[in-house]
Amino acid sequence: MQTLNSKMSPNSIDGSPFDDFGFNYLWRLHGLGKYVPAFSGMCVIKNGFAKYCRAGGFNGVESRIIETLRGIEESLAIPEGSLRAEIIGLTTGTFDETLSSEQFFHKGNKPFRLAGLFRDLKAKGQKPVGGHSEFFNMPEKMAKAKFANAQRKACQKIGLDTVQWKRKTGIHGCPLPLENPEEIGYAL
Repeated sequence: MQTLNSKMSPNSIDGSPFDDFGFNYLWRLHGLGKYVPAFSGMCVIKNGFAKYCRAGGFNGVESRIIETLRGIEESLAIPEGSLRAEIIGLTTGTFDETLSSEQFFHKGNKPFRLAGLFRDLKAKGQKPVGGHSEFFNMPEKMAKAKFANAQRKACQKIGLDTVQWKRKTGIHGCPLPLENPEEIGYAL
């Protein structure tokens, strides 16, 4: 699979940031334990959602991962370009389909979450990295199996309940297409 770092630029992709088309993706973070001993020996996995195409015609997954790597390096005071992300799972679909799979995965794997470490270990004056609640410590094989399971229609139906609840209550992370054309991913 593809490996990225924070110094890279995302590839171009055909599409529009206004399309109802997204990715549910799974990636493994490499190198964090070298800089932050609390993460040493962990298999740090992130499950996320991205628009298929970001502003400027860039690949949504690559854009989000590169942004996240930059955010981790900044938040934890790690030298730029030191961390790597290996994409280990990827699906496409409508916003509802991909967000539903993502939310099903998140809700079913709370015991594996690393959000507290990302909040507690941030460098002085820094915020936790965006999406810090979407990181998990679990074996890669297990993460891939749980990711595949989350793509099943029955699991998406359960995940959609969470998506709709978050949208209704105004909780961040479950956008609608064109929900906020001023946000970074839409700006042309």
